[in-house]
Amino acid sequence: MNLLKSTVLIVLVSLFANARSIEHIQESGNIVLAVYENFPPYSYEENGELKGIDIELGKIIAKSLNVKPIWYVTGSDENLADDLRNTIWKGNLVHKTKADVMFRIPYDYDYLRMRDKSTGELENEMVTIKGPYQSEKWVIATHKDIIDEFETLATFAYHTIGVELDTLPDTHITGFARGLISKNVKHYFKFDKAINDFKNRKIDAIAGLKSQLEYLLDYKNNKDKYFISEALPNVKSHWDLATAVSSMYRPLSYHIDGVLHKAYVNGTIKKIFEKYGLEYMPPISKTQ
Repeated sequence: MNLLKSTVLIVLVSLFANARSIEHIQESGNIVLAVYENFPPYSYEENGELKGIDIELGKIIAKSLNVKPIWYVTGSDENLADDLRNTIWKGNLVHKTKADVMFRIPYDYDYLRMRDKSTGELENEMVTIKGPYQSEKWVIATHKDIIDEFETLATFAYHTIGVELDTLPDTHITGFARGLISKNVKHYFKFDKAINDFKNRKIDAIAGLKSQLEYLLDYKNNKDKYFISEALPNVKSHWDLATAVSSMYRPLSYHIDGVLHKAYVNGTIKKIFEKYGLEYMPPISKTQ
């Protein structure tokens, strides 16, 4: 565990064992904001400082309440329901800390209504999800001199493609046409290793989140080198991202929804994305 994350956890354990109401947040002078560890361009450490899109949005939320942001840097668990339980409504299994707000939560009707297979209960009834601030896609990037464009995954019967384990691209691409291209799919435990292999031309293509690929490949300045698909062929892979708050504190979620909507309308969020060299994709829920 790095020094920055250790310091953050010490502060959190000392001060905030529970998610809180707007009133308690303002009385304390701080708001605890959960972001994912080492997840550029959304949240990452550079020279001992946290940076990224979610960091900048968190600062906007903190400013709206006239408090300081405290960052709860967390890894990802087996699934998002576990992340929400450990970060928002139940607390970490070890240090019991809870965050007031968590970023990068799918804002999707089917996800909101998802039920536990064993109990039949709603998996996410302990959180309220509001404040959609962007949409995201799974896409595929290729070296233009090898694959200048493609329309079907059958292309990868002749070319190698990297995927991160246990993601939608992994499932969809590996299982395409009953495993027709599985021999050319290279699996990675860490996405940054896949990116390095792609840049070094050890693989012909890579699947990942559109904004992440744009950032890590500096796509804005390398469109002559890389092609990025519009989406994964023949699969629903476009969704909104929002924030999660404990369902006990719905007024906080409504406040955040209003703050992020204002930042969307006045172009602040778009400017943040452009600062990181990304094409901003507005939330689907705000454009339909």
